[in-house]
Amino acid sequence: MMPTVNRIFLLGLALVVLVSCSSMEAEPPASEAASLPLLAPGFTLGTTFYGSADPPPTGTPERALLDSMITRGLGGFTYYVDWPDLEPSPGRYTLAAFEATLGALSTLGVQPMVNLTVGDIDVYNLPPSLSDGAGGLAEGVALDDPAVLDRFGRLLDRIAPILLAHDVFFLGVGNEVDDRLDGDFASERDAYVRFVEAARERVHAEAPRLAVGVTLTGTAVRAQSSTFRALRRVSDALAFNHAPIQPDFFVRDLEAVQPDFREVLQAYGDGPILIQELTCPSAASMGASAAWQRRCFEALFEVIRTTPRVRFASIFTFQDLAPATCTAVRDVIFGDELDDLPDNLAQRLADYLCALGVVAPDGTPKPAYDAVLEAAAALSAP
Repeated sequence: MMPTVNRIFLLGLALVVLVSCSSMEAEPPASEAASLPLLAPGFTLGTTFYGSADPPPTGTPERALLDSMITRGLGGFTYYVDWPDLEPSPGRYTLAAFEATLGALSTLGVQPMVNLTVGDIDVYNLPPSLSDGAGGLAEGVALDDPAVLDRFGRLLDRIAPILLAHDVFFLGVGNEVDDRLDGDFASERDAYVRFVEAARERVHAEAPRLAVGVTLTGTAVRAQSSTFRALRRVSDALAFNHAPIQPDFFVRDLEAVQPDFREVLQAYGDGPILIQELTCPSAASMGASAAWQRRCFEALFEVIRTTPRVRFASIFTFQDLAPATCTAVRDVIFGDELDDLPDNLAQRLADYLCALGVVAPDGTPKPAYDAVLEAAAALSAP
């Protein structure tokens, strides 16, 4: 995904701002899908490609590295798609590219979790008729309006058979939505909860074994925030994203990586755990390095090894952006917004965006690639 600087900055703040919560633990609803029956038994390690789900072309160094990971045991993938990409106008569906991408992933032999990012951090990704054009809802629109629920439900009717045909085991309907719903737009939380509940019921009418939920931040899980508790009651499972990064966008000391991760896993409660994005950057400006990135992943994998409830974790991401692409993406996403931040923070944000991969832009594996390769073989073993 490619968040704006505002979203990234808010995400950074969310890493330590704990939302007040009740001591009453939220329990997911009973369902056949809650045990993730469509996911391969044991643990599945996955990855994703920044800004795209299309595999590298055959014959490239990147493809050879990806194929090696899959041969060693990498078996999953995180695929993001927006509602307007699948239904740009009411009742007009554009599903060919979606189905082709899932087909390419099936050919690779990886199982996808798909996130249809209706909510994405602090904004909504909605068709034009439902959006205000600035990431909010159009005037007079609420996500739990019967007409909105029915329109989304009809889209789900169309894509559910496609998901099942390509071994998708989890459908998310939002990414890090706690950033918005535990923040300035908490009044929208109840409507989002009803939206997720309706989506889950609609999918289960045709595909009762396909898990439906939402992705949250690790902070919401750790704090058992209001959004975490509310969405857990209507989701088969909640995924979350995890990166050992401080709110000032420096990385955590290596000795703090494991305790920080364990706190989030322990706070999750019962049930299988899905990690949509597991991230260790390598940007020097953040206090990281290629060596730090490898040791960070090794530390996280060791926690996963001793936590059998973690069923899926996806490395975010496979490859760093090339310098020219990084500059273009930074300019498009950030524009002049970085000018409003302290220079050093702005640099860390920009570097973070471009140094998330375990493969360098030229197709050379970084030290962390070997850690992922070793984890794919060890953690996926029966």
